[in-house]
Amino acid sequence: MPQAGLPKSTKKCAKRRLTPGEQRQSIGDSELHAIKQISVSGRSIKSNQEIFASSTQMKITTTLLVLALVGLAITTQSHAETRYVDQRYGPGGNGSTNAPYNTIQAAINTLFCDVVIVMPGTYSENLVINKHLKLYGYDGPHTTRVEGSNGGTNTITIASGFNVTIEGLNISSGRHGVSQPSLGTLRLRNCIFSSNQLSGTYIATDRYTWPVVCIYNCIYVANGSSGIFVHENNNYPYYSPDLNVLNTVFLRNGTYAIESDNMSPSSNFGGRIVHNYNDAVDNAQGQYSANFLALNPPGANSFSLTPEFVGGDTIACQDFRLLPSSPCKDTGDPGIGFLDPDGTRNDIGAYGGPGAQTFYTYPNDGPIVRSVTIDQGMVPKGSTFTIRATGAVR
Repeated sequence: MPQAGLPKSTKKCAKRRLTPGEQRQSIGDSELHAIKQISVSGRSIKSNQEIFASSTQMKITTTLLVLALVGLAITTQSHAETRYVDQRYGPGGNGSTNAPYNTIQAAINTLFCDVVIVMPGTYSENLVINKHLKLYGYDGPHTTRVEGSNGGTNTITIASGFNVTIEGLNISSGRHGVSQPSLGTLRLRNCIFSSNQLSGTYIATDRYTWPVVCIYNCIYVANGSSGIFVHENNNYPYYSPDLNVLNTVFLRNGTYAIESDNMSPSSNFGGRIVHNYNDAVDNAQGQYSANFLALNPPGANSFSLTPEFVGGDTIACQDFRLLPSSPCKDTGDPGIGFLDPDGTRNDIGAYGGPGAQTFYTYPNDGPIVRSVTIDQGMVPKGSTFTIRATGAVR
């Protein structure tokens, strides 16, 4: 029925609803439709010129908004970058796969870089991580080492307040292997800590601040003091870190597997400490310091048995893969999130768990093929073709 009081030409427009396609148009166009409807209803009558001016202004505003969002997307994307490190290359690289940096610190220092992948080699560096970062050894701890070049400095020092992940590296020869301050989050997985002057991993806590530290499938061997050392502020020995240690081997460290200096019975603030499915054996003064053990006994699935590494179980061992007879095989955390790359139960040590995907070997085999290419795309029946493979030699 015609609506009274409206010009004939506007009756259809007043009853018309927007189609789904029109409803999905940009904010500027939606606002323009609203203005047209309001002008028709008589609540805010505008001339054609005013409507044109308004729509033009909206289109300009919408265009600027779109450009701003595109710029934001580009900026956000540039904040997540991966850089590669390969010591076989000379200086002057840009961190790409074709021109990698030849030092790890150069990659860390790159603006916006938040992932660093380190190719096999021995890198004599003392690293400082002062950003959110993920640091990966591409081929695992068997071939990728970070050796502190200054024994009085930590091999890796992490600044306060950052989220850091370190995986697949052999970390040695520093004052501490990795030093974590009282504020931040640290995740260590599939790493080997060996021959550091003091501890493999140093963890600090303070009044009202404590870090979150997760250590999965690592090995601590022949460090000068303990594998893991927890330092609580002398004036405030009440705050423990939030610490989880699983599927890890502690062998022949200078004092303990895990030690705390100031932990007391009143250390019931801060985080929660859980350590289970670990093998701690032949550490010089016992497996755990008395004050740590009193408050944080090991889980029921931890044990003290010789791990049986391929390279032997002395401090001179350089090959920390497990022999088939090792008590550490298939005795780690059975949870689905800890399964080995072949789907079996977790192997305790640096060569078990899902983090070993790129370097998992069972148990002791030869080269691992990384890529395969065929030179000829098509070959006639009876002819020959060439297959090229690259890999890592064990």
